[in-house]
Amino acid sequence: MNSSHSHMDTQTSHQPQRAERRYSPSLAAYHWSGSTLHLDPVRDISSTGAYLLTQERWEPGQMITLTLQRTGPLEKAKENFIAVQARAVRWDDHGVAVSFVLPPGADLRLWQSPLKSASEQTEPEDILREFRVAQAIAFLSRISPSNAQEMKKLLHQELSNYRLDCAVEIALQAEKLIEAAIDSEKMRAPARIVKRIIEDGSWSDDLWLLQFWAGLLATSCTTEGGDESNLTFVDLLCQLKALHLRILAAAATKSTKLLAGMGRISSKPVSWTAADLKKITGSHDLIRIERDLEHLNDLRLISDRPPRDGGAYRALAVSTRRYLPARIDDDPAIALASIPTKFLGIEGEHEWTADVCGFSASAPWE
Repeated sequence: MNSSHSHMDTQTSHQPQRAERRYSPSLAAYHWSGSTLHLDPVRDISSTGAYLLTQERWEPGQMITLTLQRTGPLEKAKENFIAVQARAVRWDDHGVAVSFVLPPGADLRLWQSPLKSASEQTEPEDILREFRVAQAIAFLSRISPSNAQEMKKLLHQELSNYRLDCAVEIALQAEKLIEAAIDSEKMRAPARIVKRIIEDGSWSDDLWLLQFWAGLLATSCTTEGGDESNLTFVDLLCQLKALHLRILAAAATKSTKLLAGMGRISSKPVSWTAADLKKITGSHDLIRIERDLEHLNDLRLISDRPPRDGGAYRALAVSTRRYLPARIDDDPAIALASIPTKFLGIEGEHEWTADVCGFSASAPWE
């Protein structure tokens, strides 16, 4: 008798615990049926799947792409929706149960926040946030397998809510930057660089800075995965703020490029008036602008040139040399000047500013 009970207890202990499902009345799932977009309420959801109140009757095993968001018109802001692959499990008179097919390494944890009540965690925004965290963990685990457990712990337990949002944004933007590259699934980055970028970049308080951190993470990925030269750029970016990057981006865009030896591209000096700098930085505080220019000069990212006329406030000489493959020279002024390519990994500086940083023809320096 005792032996029988022991055997049953052993069987029970090995059965996987079913993920907790909760009701989220404001959560909905969009899906396409042919050319028609349908919105289905989500009756309940867990870390492994959901039940959709839908007229569809997908066969078990059929794959569906769902877009989860708050009930209402289709969202456009990326933080307000998440696309997820799902597999139909069963259907009944009311709808279809699906299981999520997450990327390898994803670690979705719903209902586990110690800082929020149960009702708060069922809000669509909280659910979508956890999906974004899981997607970021999957990407970071893929490019740096040895960091997988550390990244899970960092994103799930150690970062504040604000820093978590920044870290996730860096990872997802970097994933988007490299997804079109050849052999993108095989790209790897040194564990030390990945950890530094996520930890240091998560302190950034500006979308501009997050874009640069994401670009730096993307250009740290190679098929070999062993190049740690970007650590120099990590140290540099920790010393820059959004206004510094606006100045550098504008200089890289407006400067005249010259083809130098060894396949490098250099540039002619750029001269701006005080009015130009006000437009570029979005600030009318010339004292603050002067301090920021001094900081860039101290980092040897720009160099002072005597004004050619009384109306010139400061003249800039910003190099946009490109290194392919990227490397660090002994001269920090030359090494740091390759920021546009190193941070964004795009062939042309004009593409870099226009497509990634959100500039357009109406940008103030055009």
